[in-house]
Amino acid sequence: MNATMRRFIDNYSHKRENDQLTGANTWVILFIAEHSGSPVYLRDVERHFGITRSTASKVVDLLVRKGFVERHIGETDSRLRRLTLTPKAEELLQTINQDHEMLEGVLTRGFTANEVRTLVAYLQRMQDNIDIATMERQKAAKEGRT
Repeated sequence: MNATMRRFIDNYSHKRENDQLTGANTWVILFIAEHSGSPVYLRDVERHFGITRSTASKVVDLLVRKGFVERHIGETDSRLRRLTLTPKAEELLQTINQDHEMLEGVLTRGFTANEVRTLVAYLQRMQDNIDIATMERQKAAKEGRT
């Protein structure tokens, strides 16, 4: 992502309204929101974003301190803490979603519907390739072939 795009994204309305939020914070909030129908735990954040336990813990701790996320004792294992969004985060979600729609509109301005579908398909294939490579790397590391 180039500097111009980064500055544009940093000026999202949800970013202006919440200086304390970084892009990673927003992604975690969105992840928890997208999985609100099932329990979300720290390990889910680790796996989804491909980050270490300590990094995931730091991000979630920050979101808890800032009042966006709450931890609840796990229903099946009291050692686990289920993550849920606070009303403050729920309110913010609408603005985040509006910002994402606006950004998508700006980025795809002048594209035909077919070009957008093709672009999305290419990006998905790239994401799939990264996911496969990550799994292969993790498997190799477990087998001691790093």
